[in-house]
Amino acid sequence: MRRLFDFSRFEGRLLGAVLFTVSLTIIGTTGFALMPEYSLSDAFFMTVITVSAVGYGEIQTLTDGGRVFASFMIAGGIVTLAIWFALITATLVELDLTQTLKRRRMMKRINDVDDHVILCGVGRTGLAAIKRFVARGTPYVAIESDAAHLEGARQLDPDALAIVGDATDDESLMAAGIDRARGLIAALSADTDNAFVCLAARELNPDLTIVGRARAEESVSKLRKAGADRVVTPAATSGIQLASLVLRPDVTLFTDFGTSGDAMGLILEQVSVSESSEVAGLTLDEAQIRARTGLLVVAIHRGGDVGGEGPVYNPGPEERVRPGDLLVVLGPPPGFALLQPLVS
Repeated sequence: MRRLFDFSRFEGRLLGAVLFTVSLTIIGTTGFALMPEYSLSDAFFMTVITVSAVGYGEIQTLTDGGRVFASFMIAGGIVTLAIWFALITATLVELDLTQTLKRRRMMKRINDVDDHVILCGVGRTGLAAIKRFVARGTPYVAIESDAAHLEGARQLDPDALAIVGDATDDESLMAAGIDRARGLIAALSADTDNAFVCLAARELNPDLTIVGRARAEESVSKLRKAGADRVVTPAATSGIQLASLVLRPDVTLFTDFGTSGDAMGLILEQVSVSESSEVAGLTLDEAQIRARTGLLVVAIHRGGDVGGEGPVYNPGPEERVRPGDLLVVLGPPPGFALLQPLVS
């Protein structure tokens, strides 16, 4: 696991300070041991109290030469204490400054991202979501109160955008750019916390798509009332997946309906057609989406000001793509990187 702080740049300074201290101790012990009536233990103790400036006094009477030697040892002790004081102070200041600069760089990167997903909680569920975001190239910002949990996210994504904070706090949500986000996932460990997140997120961004996780079935309705558009229960999701693997194993393995993230095969995804899109106003035959990206348009959800018109399933080549439409497409993951520039 990656270390929380990187002490490698301080190793040279620490080694120098240790060598200086050890050398001074050896010199002092040897010098005092050569004096009359000083045993080796007396010499070592005299060196320690002299270098450390404790000043207990002479263990044995010193000659004039011995006092001159002790004076030099006192000067060396002052230098040693100064070195260690400077080393400790510089280390603390630089570590704090390093963390401050890291936080500032992280916030600058978060401020530059938009149309992203905010992930509240980086537990097992959150890590599974991050794995899917990374596979699909979806921008996201994670909020986690425990910095140690974020190490797992950084192992999956070294460039992960993450904030150490309380997701139920409006300030954390604002720092994550909730006003620019496309969606939010409330995956905290407690259902009550997820309800608070949904409530706060809906108030801060009424247009946000919010998905909440509920451990207990009775919490589903509460999360919906708090503002969640969709609520997922792990037990129900696992049951549906297990049943699908038994009833239609080939279909389930062929498409990306699973949650394991292994060998995704084909993916169902939705993309929004912007006003300036080069395919806006063209028919599917003219847009040539399948030929250019390898993706199949399986449905079109009409947007804009079209009233009373439902989604078009299995659209024909003559179907026209309009600005504001949501295209539901099926295909291999690499095709989505080719499709995004066409519709955005």
